[in-house]
Amino acid sequence: MKAVNYLVFTILVSFLLSSCGAASAPPPTPFPESMKGYELYSWQDGDQWNFSLLVGTNREKTLEEIKAADTALRGVDALTAALEQMPAGQYITWSSRETLSFPPEDIIEQVKQISEDKGLILNLAL
Repeated sequence: MKAVNYLVFTILVSFLLSSCGAASAPPPTPFPESMKGYELYSWQDGDQWNFSLLVGTNREKTLEEIKAADTALRGVDALTAALEQMPAGQYITWSSRETLSFPPEDIIEQVKQISEDKGLILNLAL
């Protein structure tokens, strides 16, 4: 009888434990919400426009940070894909300085439209 009770107890505990799956957090997004929004930079390299989308801070980013291989987005399609992953309501400030510049108006309008469609607040710091 002890063996049967032990077997039933083991089965019940196993059943209860198997139904209690581990709580899983949602996968982290590459662009989480940021209190200070995001900073967008652009520059031309040959015929291609490159972009960098960095978390906003109170300090000025160095050109090395902006143009780093792990942060640079090669082309408008890469920027579009990054903007699609951002949470709606985020502020994005698009700035230019030193060797950075704004792309032609058609690209600017495309980025504005994508931002609007996604619910992002894009400001151009001209």
